[in-house]
Amino acid sequence: MTDTKRALWERWVDRFVDTTDPIPLFETTSDRTIETFGYGRSERPTLRRGRRMERTLREAGKKVVTDYERRAGHYEGLVYMMYTLDGDEVVPRYLGKCGKFGASGTALNSNLKNVETNDGKLARWGYGNYYHFGDLSSAVFSDDGSNKYDRWVTDLFVSTEPPRLREPVYFWVEPWEVGTEGPYPDTYPYLEELEYQLIGIAFELYPERLLNTEGVPTNPDAYAKMRGWTDREDTRLSDF
Repeated sequence: MTDTKRALWERWVDRFVDTTDPIPLFETTSDRTIETFGYGRSERPTLRRGRRMERTLREAGKKVVTDYERRAGHYEGLVYMMYTLDGDEVVPRYLGKCGKFGASGTALNSNLKNVETNDGKLARWGYGNYYHFGDLSSAVFSDDGSNKYDRWVTDLFVSTEPPRLREPVYFWVEPWEVGTEGPYPDTYPYLEELEYQLIGIAFELYPERLLNTEGVPTNPDAYAKMRGWTDREDTRLSDF
């Protein structure tokens, strides 16, 4: 089964991810130190999004918003991935989505409102509290963010003073069009289904490196060892 999912993953990457010109997730210096700035009224220290990443995400989000405003029905939202590279191999670190609609009803998702200027939310990658950059920054600088980001810090950073990455971290995003074939041939998943399909494939292939906490087993350490995905005795996947 792992070999089959490897083929599915590689086919997916070949279809969608440009590894020849990857987009950095963070704005960094040449030694992978992340630029920081003071955000909000409190000027709390915050990791800076990569400028190209931010531009790409805003452009992708705008396509979904325009589709919503025109009632065209072409896009369901955004699917995105944080990843690293082992040579030319894409290693998924976090997979997620930002749907076009809110939690209920047909109103535009608040995470996409004013997507061209909104820094606090920005399709889940905002600088505000409860958003990826905001909570990751809290975990790095003040140790009071969501516990889920503690492992992001451990896995992605070699130091926090200053915040320096172990390796380059990249970002991919795609406006998900209705009727697009998913990672499984001849299947056309809706956005939420797509997210969990990708997480399921990625977890089997990279159980020690995927940082998602939803869509994976609640006891991933035992599960991965049972299935033979890892046989390292010191593996600590239970920190998911």
